[in-house]
Amino acid sequence: MIIDSHLHVFDRNAGGAQDNFPLWPGTRWGAGEDDLLRQMDEAGIDRAFLISYTPVDVMAHYPPDRREHMVAVFQHYLTKAHFMAVRDRHPDRFYWFADSIDPRVPGYVERAAQDLDRGASGLKLLPLFVDTEMGDPRWRPIFELLRAQKRPCIIDLSWWYADWPWFAPSVYRKFDSFTAYVQGLGRLLDDFPDVRVQLAHYGAPRLTDPNDVSGTIRYERLDEVVAFMRRHPGVCCDLAAYQHLIRPDEPYPYWRALKIVEVMVPGVGAERVHWGTDWPYLGVQPYPELIRAIREASFLQDGEAEKMLGENALRFVTP
Repeated sequence: MIIDSHLHVFDRNAGGAQDNFPLWPGTRWGAGEDDLLRQMDEAGIDRAFLISYTPVDVMAHYPPDRREHMVAVFQHYLTKAHFMAVRDRHPDRFYWFADSIDPRVPGYVERAAQDLDRGASGLKLLPLFVDTEMGDPRWRPIFELLRAQKRPCIIDLSWWYADWPWFAPSVYRKFDSFTAYVQGLGRLLDDFPDVRVQLAHYGAPRLTDPNDVSGTIRYERLDEVVAFMRRHPGVCCDLAAYQHLIRPDEPYPYWRALKIVEVMVPGVGAERVHWGTDWPYLGVQPYPELIRAIREASFLQDGEAEKMLGENALRFVTP
């Protein structure tokens, strides 16, 4: 069983796709439903966590002078209805995680409940994309909903974007470290220990500095994520976007990315790490190469690759 525990899909059938898709990164791998299914089949990937998103969940990427145009464009290609339709056409392949949860907008809890009623396997939270960090009390009703419905959630902490002044103004320069930033989430987890949580992007720590021309990867910053997860043993993480560290000319087994796995597995245990990619943002290597590197990693013990590649994710979504 292989499960990609973190991916997305675009609606390539919407008018203007050929002209508008180049505005968005990651389309090297196609980005559409047919592209995804073909690549999953070729790599032997059985299932995936299909995370829906809309402009609500992406527009914070862009500074104000670009944001209005990008939102106007991508409202046509990133719709919750499209994600639901993909899930409905392939119910044996996808677990849908509903997104676009903005506590600043009244009705956010009711809308999340409606998504769960529509068959969402869980929710995806992006606190900084909606400028509402996890220590904000407005997230508590969402956790109450998850607990009542016995559904899991995926949380993208987005710490690696927190130093962009336009991204989440309420957080900009507020916290001096990842550890300080996640204290609010820690209190929430303490109050809701039975809610299953997957931290997206191995916690989304900032492993590179934007002004460092050497591009040095500071793997030691993973230690803060490891320490946080050790304090909260019910929390797991996915590896989505780890492969972005792979350079075009880097030889197999792509140690720049694999080093993250080598740190996280002994740090928190292989049973708490879910393989995932953030497809269509695969980077320079295709699915089969990424899977092979995990399976052949010399530092893994017997059975650990299988746990990360699918067994853990299956247990997370169907306990």
